[in-house]
Amino acid sequence: MLRALCCWLVIAAVALPSTAVAADTFKPFKLKTLEGDERTLSDVLGKATLVVFFFPTCPYCNAAFPAMQRIYDTHKPAGLSMVWINVVPDEQRLIAGWRTKHGYTVPVLLGGRSVPRDYRVKTTPTHYLLNSSGAIVSSRAGFQAGDERALEADIVKLLEK
Repeated sequence: MLRALCCWLVIAAVALPSTAVAADTFKPFKLKTLEGDERTLSDVLGKATLVVFFFPTCPYCNAAFPAMQRIYDTHKPAGLSMVWINVVPDEQRLIAGWRTKHGYTVPVLLGGRSVPRDYRVKTTPTHYLLNSSGAIVSSRAGFQAGDERALEADIVKLLEK
């Protein structure tokens, strides 16, 4: 019985979306754009900022990103900032063509090999929603159809504050 309970708790902790404690602050970064310019966390912060860790051949990222692009286009005028950070350096050469093919306009930054460890990225996509001070409002690992609705609701709530 105890073993079953422990297994269930581990599965729940991994499978359920996580919500960060509001006091957690997102770790600052300095990463390069596709063009080679450096961007820091403070450069990309908006009223609400969605940071998404991905790589271009990730099937879950490719399922999620049309909705993420729509959310970005819809809420950018209200103060939403969004940035996608690549976590697989070997796939950086694919990003420009991938963005063009899908019509993505969300800014992309190039993460190094330490990024998954530095930001506790265990699966992709991993989303962090930040307030204007860089505090983590929520986080979600992975993607299932429909997740975008809850994420958008969190974004709207933050933009309305």
